[in-house]
Amino acid sequence: MIDFDDRDRVAMAEGSLDIQIVSHGHADCVRALLDDIGKGGHRVFFLENLDAVELAISERDDLSIVRNASPAGFAENHNRLAALGRAEFIAVLNPDLRLRAGVFADLLPCFEDPAVGIVAPRVRSPAGLIEDNARRVVTPASLFRRHLLGGRFAQDYPDASRVCEPHWVAGMFMIIRRRVFERIGGFDPGFRLYCEDVDICLRTWIEGYKVVCVPGRGVVHAAKRASRYNGAHFLWHVASLWRLWRSPAYRRFPGRLAPNRGDRAGQTSVLDPDRR
Repeated sequence: MIDFDDRDRVAMAEGSLDIQIVSHGHADCVRALLDDIGKGGHRVFFLENLDAVELAISERDDLSIVRNASPAGFAENHNRLAALGRAEFIAVLNPDLRLRAGVFADLLPCFEDPAVGIVAPRVRSPAGLIEDNARRVVTPASLFRRHLLGGRFAQDYPDASRVCEPHWVAGMFMIIRRRVFERIGGFDPGFRLYCEDVDICLRTWIEGYKVVCVPGRGVVHAAKRASRYNGAHFLWHVASLWRLWRSPAYRRFPGRLAPNRGDRAGQTSVLDPDRR
């Protein structure tokens, strides 16, 4: 990683980050996550997507609370929150994350490289297993091999001890440079749920910026994989994949055609000290 001392990390973290959390009745999770985030000079924007849910979230000076009159999708909700903030970087977080102290101070120095547009940590499950939050773009052929031909699941980037530049990182935890977010038009609200993270990462690469995933400790996600068990979520997932495959970003992204050819996306990052 880039060599910064603690003073550089703290200075970069203070006041430069807006944190966005969207909840669907996850008040208990949000309270725990807010405790993890603490009060480190960041602004936190919290949106409750279900109008009838009781919030039971304590007020604090650094917290802005928004409620939807009717539910909206992931992309629309995070675009709404991003319009409220002004910080140089935007952190998009799932409500069911748990974070150790200092996570943001570890990640923000990656943006000292002006070519970096999105940064994410490697995330673990509650059991300590590496989550697949750094991925190659899914194609119809790869989806067919994995699910219809019974192909074995394997991590696209299995070495979680090294920095990588994946095709995309999952929207459970990503930090986006605001200038890039605004330049590419934010999340595409045409994705109600699923694939909006793939789409924004592909558009970031196409715009000439990098997506970077770095080794991390203490970022835990209790993933529910709702589309595997819920009929409505499964249909949303299928619709989002169809929209992705028909999108200009998918058609223009070179990594989907030859992911092992050595295209810029999908490689071990030049931020990795072992590659210098």
